[in-house]
Amino acid sequence: MKRDDAGVVDNPLRANIAMTLERERAKRGLSHMHMAELFRTAEGEKLAYRTYIHTVRQKNNVTLTTLQIMASGLQVSFAGLLAGGKKVPEWAHQLDDNAIRKRLAQIIDIERQRRTLHRYEMAELIGVAEATYMKLERASGNISVDTIAAIAKALKLDPATFLFSDKIPPTTDHLLLTQPES
Repeated sequence: MKRDDAGVVDNPLRANIAMTLERERAKRGLSHMHMAELFRTAEGEKLAYRTYIHTVRQKNNVTLTTLQIMASGLQVSFAGLLAGGKKVPEWAHQLDDNAIRKRLAQIIDIERQRRTLHRYEMAELIGVAEATYMKLERASGNISVDTIAAIAKALKLDPATFLFSDKIPPTTDHLLLTQPES
C-alpha cells in the first residue's frame, strides 16, 4: 500500500483503528502516555508507546496480535476496532484475533472456489506471495491490517465489514468462536 506525502497509508482499517483509539482516549480523558499504559499483555508486558502513537497516527502496519492487545486493554471488541463506526452483527463483537484469522481463511477459500481459481492464482489476485497465501488459508501467522485491506480491495469488498458478513455459512460460526487447542 502506498503512502501519501505525510507518510499515511490509504487504508480505511488504519483510519478506523486510529479513530476508535482517539474516541476511547477522549472518552476516558487520558493523555497518550496514559492511554498506552492500558495496553498490557497477560504476561504483564506493555505494548510500546511508539507502537500506540504510530497506530494513532496511522503510520504503522498494525497486526492482529497487537490489535487484540489494544482491544483487551480498552475492553472493546476487535470488530469495533476494525469497523470503526460501521455497524456489524452482534455476534462479531465476540470474535478475537484467532477467530478473525479463521474467518479470513474461510472467506478467501470461498472466494477462490467461487472464482474457480488455483491457489497460486488467488495469491496473485490478492497480491501476496503463494507462501503467504498458504498461511492465510491455514489461518496462521500474524496478519496485518494492510494485508486485510488489500485482500478486501482485490475482492471488491468493504475492508471494514467484510470479515463480519453474514454471507459466511452460519454452520461454521460455532467453530470460529472456540478457543484453539493448546
